[in-house]
Amino acid sequence: MIRSILVALISGLLAVSVQARTNISLAWPYSPAHGATPAMYALVEEANKLQDKYEFVVESKPGADGLIAIQHMNQSPSNRLSVIAAGFVDLVMQGKVVESNHTHLVGLGDMCFAVWMKNANPTVGFESIKTQDEITVGNVAWGNASHLIALTVAEKYKMKVRNIVFKSNREALLNLAQDGGVTLVVDTPNAFDDFKLQARVQAYPAAVTCSQRLPQWPNTKTLREQGINAIAPWLIITSNKDMPTATQSEISSLLNQSLVNIGSNKIMEISNLHPVVFHKNKNVNDFYNERASQQKMLITKFRPTIDADRGVAAK
Repeated sequence: MIRSILVALISGLLAVSVQARTNISLAWPYSPAHGATPAMYALVEEANKLQDKYEFVVESKPGADGLIAIQHMNQSPSNRLSVIAAGFVDLVMQGKVVESNHTHLVGLGDMCFAVWMKNANPTVGFESIKTQDEITVGNVAWGNASHLIALTVAEKYKMKVRNIVFKSNREALLNLAQDGGVTLVVDTPNAFDDFKLQARVQAYPAAVTCSQRLPQWPNTKTLREQGINAIAPWLIITSNKDMPTATQSEISSLLNQSLVNIGSNKIMEISNLHPVVFHKNKNVNDFYNERASQQKMLITKFRPTIDADRGVAAK
């Protein structure tokens, strides 16, 4: 009888302990099929192992170039975070979000992606497609990193650009493989593997978005090596400024430590991300400001083209 009572008491205490965790939701602006989603699950799993104060969960909130995820966070700023991507900068410039309302906590870093192009020569790069009249981008938004890469390539080679929005990059890549009109998609280095055997046309990497060449593609040049001064897609975990400062600090420290524990090589392996925590002498605010300033310059430069493609009337 006494033993049964003790077991019941211990079980009750454990239940209370589990219930005492504060739920922290991470609003993910992409679908579960996105290339970096596995890294998010690995990150929160490690963070939950490290402590018993917070229970981190990932909520997929795709759409509107990240605006839906941000709005979800803002509905409950004390216990929700959001992952922002390069499209966040255009949302700021359109006045849809207020830049100063966000506190950047964790730099998930640059996406080490391939610039897949129809019939490109992976050794020659963009020079192999410069005779084409037009680049048709398969994308998930306007004015984001993929769109700006295409616009910068087109400017260099005096080409036109059309940006077609799909639900996911995978759908865009399928369109390319089926010869449906798309000629450029920015996605993971293995993204075309699923389509290669049945593809009506082949896609090859014209460039990689990383700062260094990939080991598996030693002859495929980076964007910068080819004179394309557009940035890679990037990701940052942010909070609403109304989240308590102490909570922001704890979460930032915890999630950065989780990244370190997982390791740069493992993160790259599962998601093609190069987290900022592994960059020497760079914090998340420096990372954001550096990329945002370049994006603002490019968006301002290409704004007429972006808005015309989107169907926005000139003011």
